[in-house]
Amino acid sequence: MFVIATAIAEEYHSHRVLEMLKNLPGMTWTPSIPERFKGYTLEDMKSVYAPNSIPKHSAQNITYRAVDLPTSFSWLTQKPECLEVRDQGDCGSCWAMSAVGSFSDNRCIQGKDLTRVTYSEQYEISCDHIDRGCKGGNIHFDVTFMKKNGVPTDQCVSYKSGMDGKKRACPTKCDDGSAIPAHFKIDKYENVCHGGEESIMAALTQGTVQTGFTVYSDFNYYTGGIYQHTFGSIEGGHAVVIVGYGEQNGTKYWDVRNSWGTSWGEKGYFRIVRGKNECDFERECFLQTVL
Repeated sequence: MFVIATAIAEEYHSHRVLEMLKNLPGMTWTPSIPERFKGYTLEDMKSVYAPNSIPKHSAQNITYRAVDLPTSFSWLTQKPECLEVRDQGDCGSCWAMSAVGSFSDNRCIQGKDLTRVTYSEQYEISCDHIDRGCKGGNIHFDVTFMKKNGVPTDQCVSYKSGMDGKKRACPTKCDDGSAIPAHFKIDKYENVCHGGEESIMAALTQGTVQTGFTVYSDFNYYTGGIYQHTFGSIEGGHAVVIVGYGEQNGTKYWDVRNSWGTSWGEKGYFRIVRGKNECDFERECFLQTVL
């Protein structure tokens, strides 16, 4: 009789690490094991992120200036109807989720759509061949693609890659077999991080802003509060959308939308410390102006 031994992949989250995080002094955020990732292995978690590379590009750098900026501002309170939390599922598509998500926000905020229309992340994942589909992408490459090629609506080409982590072929027709209508495009995009904290704050009064950051292992224990890196090694890169800013108990923060569904973090959002380029968060970020 032969016995075949099979290795059982170990869960990513560690109760030992969790207890250590809970007992660190001066924490501004609440560590726990997020329901969204319970049972995930190390390989599962790696599939969520992109490789951690933020190369320098030739995007137009601009400094936004505004007189008498409010001490706090958020599209979550200004125009909540223009925002939507999406879930990238088992595909490393945060780059597309953040670019197309900000585009969808800003078409509503900037009055191009009367209500929020969800545009197609799937089209960008499948058709942007410079980026790598479910294996990650670059936030400069994706907005370049959207400026040149545009995207149709999610109603035409719906999101499917999250189910199985596969990129899929670039579609030539809508899901229902009809012709793909004219694509919607970015007019321009500008790196508003170039001007620092106040530039990003001023840009946010014009629309939501896409950014990327370096993810450390402690971020995978975040469930609420104002995140600051405290422990762990680099897991990869992640792209998200800044929707506002504020301050709590003397700690300044950015309001940020993630793409892990509404059950994660603060109903799909998180806060991260502002003004310190925490985890490269303020290194390169794009405000899109839409056509």
